[in-house]
Amino acid sequence: MKIDKLEDEIISELSALYRRSGYKKYKPSNFEEYALYQENKDFLISKNVITFSDLSGKLMAIRPDVTLSLVNHIEVKSGETEKFFYNEDVYRPTTGGKNYKEISQTGVEVIGAIDAAAIAELTILICKTLLAVSPSYVLDISHMGFVQGLLNEFKCGKDTVAMLIKTKNLHDFKIFAEEHGVDEKLISAFTVAVSDFGQPTTALEAADNTVLNDEMRKAVAELRELYGVLQKFGYGEKINIEFSAVGNADYYNGVIYNGYIEGVPHCVLTGGRYDKLLHKMNKRGGAIGFALYLGEIERYLKKENDVVDYLILYDKKTQIKALELAGSKQNVGYSVRISANQQVNVAYKTKIDLTVGEVDG
Repeated sequence: MKIDKLEDEIISELSALYRRSGYKKYKPSNFEEYALYQENKDFLISKNVITFSDLSGKLMAIRPDVTLSLVNHIEVKSGETEKFFYNEDVYRPTTGGKNYKEISQTGVEVIGAIDAAAIAELTILICKTLLAVSPSYVLDISHMGFVQGLLNEFKCGKDTVAMLIKTKNLHDFKIFAEEHGVDEKLISAFTVAVSDFGQPTTALEAADNTVLNDEMRKAVAELRELYGVLQKFGYGEKINIEFSAVGNADYYNGVIYNGYIEGVPHCVLTGGRYDKLLHKMNKRGGAIGFALYLGEIERYLKKENDVVDYLILYDKKTQIKALELAGSKQNVGYSVRISANQQVNVAYKTKIDLTVGEVDG
């Protein structure tokens, strides 16, 4: 399924949406000191970064991520909240890691005092963001607290269990559980963590029945409250609640988001709460945000941006007429390409050949 919008249309629509919601546009530098990414490499999607030495010999990096740059430069006063959006390119390795590619990315970050209303507002903004791309979307919402609370109940093999949750591998976990004498309550909680329930209410009920500690209980309660708000505002049918979020616990806490668009075979939006990144960088408050990877869905966007409304062909005798005609069409909003080359390689809706007086289309 092709997405019936152009990338520029989506960016324009989202920028207007974010401004109406009170977000300020953030414009990061294309370059940062490499140390910023080296010290926080586990926060990055890819550990490989393009580096170079500046004129003073300092090792710099071409931006692979916007969030780190924003957190590095923004200071928020205690008790206050700053809200930003951005439309930027990031530079990451291609699949296989042999080259780098430029990825168009638009996103939102909230830094400072984060409460339930701020989380709900951001989640609704995520739904509106996905809707701006396509009405056929699904938003997966998870919570780091459920998995972290579950992992804390294991006396050994936490890394193994975390990987089994990430891969939703119930079969191998049952082997692990038998070998290590894992309690039935832990097995039930693990089963909930890796299950796809379909209905959010079913998922929340199952999780409620298997919580083992306060951290897990708090996670389920926050998800239940958030889902209730989303239902109230008409987004409930687009939400999938699941409990398999296994992010880097040194950076992430709270809700985790993954957004999907019908026809695109991979996640197009990611986000979540990352208070721990701020604390690691000696910043106050909390943080939550998301990024939509437009560059990742580019092939699924309609390609009419390469199609002009009119192609006007001219020769030496008709070049002035071609300019006049092109100007009149452009003045009323049409796109026009004029060319003296009869074999020009361009897609068009209507061709006007002034050399012979023909109109095609």
